[in-house]
Amino acid sequence: MRSYIVLGLLVGGLAVLPGAATAQTVTWNSVSLTWTAPGDDSLTGTAAEYDLRYSTAAITAANFSAATRFTATPAPVAPGNPQTVTVTGLSPNTTYYFAIKTADEVPNWAGISNVISRTTLAAPDNTRPGPVATVTVTGTTETTASLRWTAVGDDSLTGTATSYDVRYSTSPITDANWASITQASGEPAPGTPGTQQNFTVPGLTRQTTYYFALKVADDAGNLSALSNVVNATTPDQTRPAAVSDLAVGFLWLGWTTSLPAFEAEPTTTVARPPSCGGR
Repeated sequence: MRSYIVLGLLVGGLAVLPGAATAQTVTWNSVSLTWTAPGDDSLTGTAAEYDLRYSTAAITAANFSAATRFTATPAPVAPGNPQTVTVTGLSPNTTYYFAIKTADEVPNWAGISNVISRTTLAAPDNTRPGPVATVTVTGTTETTASLRWTAVGDDSLTGTATSYDVRYSTSPITDANWASITQASGEPAPGTPGTQQNFTVPGLTRQTTYYFALKVADDAGNLSALSNVVNATTPDQTRPAAVSDLAVGFLWLGWTTSLPAFEAEPTTTVARPPSCGGR
């Protein structure tokens, strides 16, 4: 006797186990299904095999055999027990229809199950932005350095990226020491690819050589490779303080008398005006 199976979507983990992880029903390339095993003869005995099929068109009894068969479907278990399978190899962002049939050892095939559908998620973004290779220093002050570069894309060189991470150091910057390098703040939002971007790094110390580099992030958190590294030395632009105590003074000329006149040595005494403590 033929049996009938009700196909459903797996919507959770093992509910009888507190704290069990929740299963994900749909991913970008898979859909998880669940059903209750029927019997070999209606609801008794164990059936022999399943024929699970999927298609991007609605499945009916008439076109069931034309749908794609999922060959990794498990063998039937004792009737009344839940069974699950994750159909893999699907395309992202696509609606699929699923149906299943059961057979006994003869084989007698059951009628088609209920038909369910689900749309897979969009594919994950694993393409990182292209690296910036055009960083230049356009000017410096004692405490700042002005940088300029050309914007790249979100996915390599296409689309608009999400953010910049500009860093600077007094030693050369590499991938190995990137995590320990000081990050600037207030970087501009990325423009469309090819756009010229400018940013001034603040908080520097005068007469110091600094190295600068940046990475680009997209909306999926993918980081570009390290940009080219540039360096510049901040100048000394601070003038000496102006003299503020300039005053008029006079010279006192005199002769010593302790020696004979022909051996007397001239002496010079500088007298300061009263305003500078003289008398």
